[in-house]
Amino acid sequence: MKMLFWKVAKAYNEVDLEEALEEMKNITPAAVSSFRSHNPTCFCRAFVRTTSKCDVNVSNMAETLNGYIIHARAKHTIFMLEDIRGALMQRLVVKRQQVEKTSGMLCPKIKARLEKEKDEAANCTPLPSSQILFQVCHRLDSLIVNLEARTCTCRKCDLSGILCCHAISCIFFMNDTPKNYVHTCYMYSGGIAPLTGDRNWPKVDMPLDPPPMKIGPGRPRKNRMKSPHENPKKPGKLAKHDVEMACSVCKSKDHNKRKCPDKNKAVQAQEKRNMCRPKKAIQTEEQKQSND
Repeated sequence: MKMLFWKVAKAYNEVDLEEALEEMKNITPAAVSSFRSHNPTCFCRAFVRTTSKCDVNVSNMAETLNGYIIHARAKHTIFMLEDIRGALMQRLVVKRQQVEKTSGMLCPKIKARLEKEKDEAANCTPLPSSQILFQVCHRLDSLIVNLEARTCTCRKCDLSGILCCHAISCIFFMNDTPKNYVHTCYMYSGGIAPLTGDRNWPKVDMPLDPPPMKIGPGRPRKNRMKSPHENPKKPGKLAKHDVEMACSVCKSKDHNKRKCPDKNKAVQAQEKRNMCRPKKAIQTEEQKQSND
């Protein structure tokens, strides 16, 4: 069921999403209604806008950024933003220097992902409609690719900015290079400009004052708010909420081990079981002589 959940969440278009839901429905129909009740438009790839150029639908990047700015987030807003800007400015320079040591203009991980799509492009057959429009036959499916708009029916290259196997097959048909069609956001070409301190800022007639601050009682909260089903003693691990428990003796879900009617039978069976190693037979001198 866990694999089916991620198959639905990682589907790039609504057609694949509905097919994965039908597969889930054949196993557990109640899981589909529960899945739809949690507003899948907020975490499924099929409903993400293509302007983001990012197909990540987990909170790993948010958690990483939260740890990256752990010292800056305790400061006031202006100083916090300045620390974040300075850290990102240095990070882009370091990443750009690392990319310059590699061959090509793409990042290593993007290049590896593109090579994987190139291997799958061998199973695609492009049928040109014009110089930019193609109909691609992939296994038992047929899709439309627009090279000028860099779109495909599967929405994979629309959403991530990295070419799918269907678009790569069309580019090979045109005797072109696929890396020229990858979105520019995966190239460390830009950067963040440096800024001067507030002493060198231009003077204005109406200086801006900070808004009035209302200090609440107690110490300010620094840790994130826990989820209702999250175990506070073990962070990152969900508690056994809404989990149907069963008796460990008779496997019934009506009671637990303490109230099980067959508990005494299980204890007697365990006592009868001999857990010790059988004793080794000791032969006497007469038995040894007779055996010899």
